[in-house]
Amino acid sequence: MKKAELVAQLEGAKALTSVVSIDNVIALIQQLEEGQAVKPEYSITAKLFDRIVDIVEDAISGMRARDVVDLDSAEFELDYNNCISLTDISIDTDNIYNEIRDGLENAFDIVDEDEEEVIEAQEQSASEE
Repeated sequence: MKKAELVAQLEGAKALTSVVSIDNVIALIQQLEEGQAVKPEYSITAKLFDRIVDIVEDAISGMRARDVVDLDSAEFELDYNNCISLTDISIDTDNIYNEIRDGLENAFDIVDEDEEEVIEAQEQSASEE
């Protein structure tokens, strides 16, 4: 049983009566599943992870402010003392995404899944020899 299911059952019991027995609550809590650790999809070394973080940081820090914001989306308002204030502006996430992707593509040799299977098979046969 998950937390959401427990809460739903307690809410259901609350709807039927204003008193929920402690024994019922204890029984439900004992049915809660232990938090299962989520297994990461990929494993990489700390050195490679640090390199990826550096690439992303370099891509972002190398961008000019005008490349990060969508100037066409800027919204202004006139304040009470006749000053123009910027009230909202959107971030150009597509441009940021492209900069990060370009940095990562330049740093790594990207292979498609078919090539990956061939490389893994070659590595496995080399380790068996």
